Parts: sequence; structure tokens; C-alpha cells
Amino acid sequence: MSALAAAAQLLVLLLVAPLAQGLIQRAKAALQGRRGPGVLQPYFTLAKLWRRQDVRPEAAGPVFAAAPTAALACVAAGALALPMLWRPAPLGWAGDFVVVVGLLALQRFVLTLAGLDAGTPFGGLGSSREGTLGALVEPALFALALPWMVRAGGTAWPALMAASAAAAPAGVARFLGLAAGLIVALAESGRLPVDNPDTHLELTMIHEAIALEYAGPQLAVLTLGQMGKQLLIVALEADLLLPWRPGGPALQALSALALWAGLSLGLAVAETLSAKLRFFRLPAYLGAAAALSSAAAVLQAWGVR
Repeated sequence: MSALAAAAQLLVLLLVAPLAQGLIQRAKAALQGRRGPGVLQPYFTLAKLWRRQDVRPEAAGPVFAAAPTAALACVAAGALALPMLWRPAPLGWAGDFVVVVGLLALQRFVLTLAGLDAGTPFGGLGSSREGTLGALVEPALFALALPWMVRAGGTAWPALMAASAAAAPAGVARFLGLAAGLIVALAESGRLPVDNPDTHLELTMIHEAIALEYAGPQLAVLTLGQMGKQLLIVALEADLLLPWRPGGPALQALSALALWAGLSLGLAVAETLSAKLRFFRLPAYLGAAAALSSAAAVLQAWGVR
């Protein structure tokens, strides 16, 4: 059963991640009064990229070539260490919050090396900014679990989810966690106000500066990995902050999918209402997420629900 659950969960991640991206794009277009692309457009984009020629910078080495596959593998491993659809996680021995955060950090490290290995100005620019952003967003991501660590006394997913489920559904700590989670999700998925996935302007690019050096099937794999990371962040925050799942396995899976869709729409609304921040303002923005999570942890320690 564990092997079947692992295969199903990994398949769902790869198949649903482009759909979540399409849902966000469609919702943004509707909120901005545009017609916009269809919900299935990311699938067509991936298919088009897969058929194109693979072109690489002259100075690119083996790290550049292996990075898209390695980054996607990190996301896939994170999906298996996270109880996305069912409990426990398929990799029960690795079902720990720190493991998932570490895999996301490893994916960022791989992409940072890829940008440097490209040997181009844009690649180096993107790697520098990606490394700086990682140093800011990873502590904020880890802080999301602080309120539930206080109650659970550890970082194992079953304990964290049980502690979150036992807390007041509409408590102050949960609302603070949801606000912090929104900031972290926007940053980790490369969305406004942190990054802008719809532009290739030098002054605003972070992740896109690394992806700019790729083409063809490698760009398709890199894009799928980024979509998968976005869905993984959404699923992580759903498990951590909204852990209730009804009924049997089928109802649990359906409720998880519905929750992911709702949180994805929340990202679209938040991004539409945001303006791009200057890069030197990001420490204060992400520091606010860590402060909200820390405040929630203090409230939990005081017994405030």
C-alpha cells in the first residue's frame, strides 16, 4: 500500500501542478479584467517546450545540464516525505517537516549552481539573488511550524498535524500562521511582490534569470519543477495550518485537492493586489512572516487559543 500511495501521490503532484498554475493564471486574468489563458495552458506550454531544440550557453558545464532533473527530483522527494493526500507520508521514515524544508533548500542550491555554471551575466545575477532570497525565506518557512512545535514537542508530521488539528480552528495563532504562510508561499513560488514570473526585465528577475539560459526539454523539466514546488508549498501549508481531512482515503484526497485549489486562488488574489517590492525591502517583508509565526508560537506557549 505504501508503494502504491507513493506512486499515486507523485503522479498527482506532476499532473496537478500545471493545473494549479493554470488556475492561478486564469484567476489573475479574471481579477484584472482580462480574458487570459485557459486553465490547461501550462500543459500546452510544457508540450511545446518539450518539442523545441535544446540550446545551451557555450560555457555551460555538467552542473547546468543536470540541474533541471535534480531540481525536479528534490521536489518529487519532498512530495513523498509530505502527507499530501493521505496520512502518513509515503516515506514514513522521512516524514518530518525539517526533511521537506531541507529538500526545498537543496532544490534552490541546485538552481543557484546551475545559474553560476551557465557562465553568463544573467545566470550569475539570478544565482546571486536566488541565494539571497533563500537566506531570507527559509527561516520564515521553518518558523511556520513553530506554533505547532510548541504543542507537539517535535517536528514529525503526524505530531505537528495532530497539534494543529487540536488547536482552535479560528484561533489567533492560526490566523497569524495563515498570514505568514501567504507571505512565504508568494516568495517561494516566485510571485509578486517578491518576484514577477511574467516578466524578463533585468531589474526584477530572480528565478527567471536562471531559467532564461535554458531551452527545449530542459526548460520544460525546469518549469515543471517550479510548478511542482509551488504546489508542494501549498500542500505543506495546507497540512500544517488546515490539517482536517474527512472520511476515508477517497474523501481525504478530494478534500486535499479542493483545499489546494482554494489556497491557489488565494495566491492569485494576493498577487493581484500586490506591487513589486524593491529587492532591498525583501528582508523586512519576509521578516514580517517570521515575526507573525513567532508571535503565534508565543501565544501557543501562553495557552492562548
